[in-house]
Amino acid sequence: MSSARAPLVVLLAASSIWLPLAVSQSADDCAFDNEGGTISTCNLVMNATPFRLKSWKTGTGITTNYRGGPGVDAQQSNEGGYAFASTSDMLQDFPLPTKAWMITSPNNSTDSLGRCLEFAFASEGLCVESLEVLMVMYKTNDVDEIFFNNTLTKDYQVMSLWRTRQSTKAEWKKAQVTFSAPTPHSLVFSASPDKRFASRGGYVAVDDITFTEGPCSNECLFDRDLCTWTNNDTADNFDWSIGRSSTKIGTGPSKDQGSSLNTFVTTGGYAYVDSSYPRLPGDKAWLVSAALQPTAVPLCVKFWINIYGGGTGNFRLLYSPDDGSSEMEELWGLWQGTGKRTTDTWYPCQQTVASSEEFRLIFEATVGVPGAGDIGLDTITFSTGACPSLPPTTSRAWGDCTFLENTCLWSVSRCSVSGSGCDFLSRVQGNFQNPAGHTESEYDIDDMYMKFDLHCYRNRPRETAALVSKPFTLTSDVCLSFWVYMSTTILSHIHIGALRVVLMYEAKNVTVWRLQNQQLTDWTYSQVSIPASSSPFKVAIEGVQGPRVIGLMALDDIAVYPLSCPLEPATAAVQEADCPFDQDLCQWKVEADGRSSSPTMMWHLALNSKVLIDHTFNADEGGFAYIESFNTDQKSRMKSPFLPANTTFCLALWFSDIYEDNAAKLSVIRSSEGREETLWTVSQNVITDLPVSGYTTATWRYAQVLLPSHNTTYQLVIEGEVTRSAWAVDDILLIPGRTDCILKPSYAKA
Repeated sequence: MSSARAPLVVLLAASSIWLPLAVSQSADDCAFDNEGGTISTCNLVMNATPFRLKSWKTGTGITTNYRGGPGVDAQQSNEGGYAFASTSDMLQDFPLPTKAWMITSPNNSTDSLGRCLEFAFASEGLCVESLEVLMVMYKTNDVDEIFFNNTLTKDYQVMSLWRTRQSTKAEWKKAQVTFSAPTPHSLVFSASPDKRFASRGGYVAVDDITFTEGPCSNECLFDRDLCTWTNNDTADNFDWSIGRSSTKIGTGPSKDQGSSLNTFVTTGGYAYVDSSYPRLPGDKAWLVSAALQPTAVPLCVKFWINIYGGGTGNFRLLYSPDDGSSEMEELWGLWQGTGKRTTDTWYPCQQTVASSEEFRLIFEATVGVPGAGDIGLDTITFSTGACPSLPPTTSRAWGDCTFLENTCLWSVSRCSVSGSGCDFLSRVQGNFQNPAGHTESEYDIDDMYMKFDLHCYRNRPRETAALVSKPFTLTSDVCLSFWVYMSTTILSHIHIGALRVVLMYEAKNVTVWRLQNQQLTDWTYSQVSIPASSSPFKVAIEGVQGPRVIGLMALDDIAVYPLSCPLEPATAAVQEADCPFDQDLCQWKVEADGRSSSPTMMWHLALNSKVLIDHTFNADEGGFAYIESFNTDQKSRMKSPFLPANTTFCLALWFSDIYEDNAAKLSVIRSSEGREETLWTVSQNVITDLPVSGYTTATWRYAQVLLPSHNTTYQLVIEGEVTRSAWAVDDILLIPGRTDCILKPSYAKA
């Protein structure tokens, strides 16, 4: 919801009186300028004691970073000022938790256009629960008493305008909110601590606060008019109008969206379609945006709809390229069906929008039963970043899901190894055992998400379960975005498992994104491009069990939008030749060797190994490539898929020499057009770091070698030679562009 403001009122400390001043519209702006070592707080009220809450502080990176603030301001200067709230301050008193407020000077009511608040914010630390922008509406003209009378009269109400619960991980981000206020009011920046992590630190910081008259760019409250949105003159049957309260019984909004959330707000408008005569079933009305610029990053469009009535029709959000063509695409749709009863309720909706060209958005409402199907639209806002569609299944994308009600169009595959139907993957909500989900909401909801339970007693190491999409084709690349949580409360166990995105083609499966083992104890944004394909395929988001630990891997808020995107986080990058040997040899192929038909004497996936635990998860029962022999000369080769030409790689892998064998050798060879070049080799008899001569412990050793750019595509060969010993290889990783790749271990030969 939103609100706005009016003539500025500032506090004169000497007299403790609020006096209206004739000032410019930017008098409430604040950049927290550092003026000779003193940080300006402009007209902000920093003392929240009258509200019996904690107060914000000011500082710079140089002076307050060590006390719990960010290292730089929003302009990336360690000398620039900002305001911040430390969770250490918020959690000093009991009972826990409390909040910290920073308050703008009181203002009178706004006009109907409202105002736009823009600001920068940053947060870090497990102990931060949320940052909110609140509107405090005063029900008395004696505002001075609210601030200075510690009896704290209750002549005010609080409404939430904006909230985020997600850490920015110390990165400064920008936000905006359009608001209007029918009464004297202030805005509040409110920081809340997370009592689950009371022993840890954290902060929330704000900088570069600015106010402008009227709504924020592309946003609209419909309190006065349609803002920059316009009715279509030719392609539809009738127009949208501005309403205050429906004059019909049984259909149409009784009040606007903001008033429905707070009974103290009694004014405000909305856009609506009147289904009365002369409307006919199927008539449609278009509300068209101004031209919107191409999106470097996706936008989340949020809006509220009211579909009260027994004859409401359909409601759609359409995309139209602004090139004069008549082509349109449905992004989001709510299909009511004749006779479906609804209530006089405003519902929050959202949809990701992305475009490589200039475009327009169109809200389309269709008449169901004339006179019984008025539809309302209110509070359109834009923010940066992808968001899954709401309500569930309204998006025309194949993957959007918040998991609030179900798994949308994704199906759940059961455990791949034991086949026991275990509960490795299930839909859960936050509680004392599980962290809160990622989905943001204007309401206090039981947020649901998908959890891979690492503690399930029936699960074996490298067990998998997955969310699997329906089969589909793609005419162009799309971006799959989602949020992941990978953490354990057992500090000594960082090996917990892996999450990966797998493209399931008819001929093969290709892993395009993989993140493994302990990450931040927080939700991490992730994304990966899904390439176009004329052949049907599925997308699987798969969890791989590590050793059994108390912890979880989790997935939430999947969104799909029609642009390619850079992979995030960078640590999830996967090359086709990478292989952790969780369940197979990935894309590596074992070349036949005529000297032996025994599988164990050629490279194979180790299962139930008692000699060595795998490196990836530090778990038993295999999970690596293995070759062994007993008094027989054996040589076996694994060959990679083709690597691209003209690209430099750093090849990293882990190997183990099991038993001592003077004749044993392990090599990495480049094979191209019938020619081979040995790039790296080790022999067991030159190892100098063994604890006792003649005895080898089964220890994983790190290796790396530079793969210089080659003018043609090529394959890598891992060749193992043994007579009465064994080699093991795990976690093959190719890092493109790394030229500072020192040959390791020190005894390896190029």
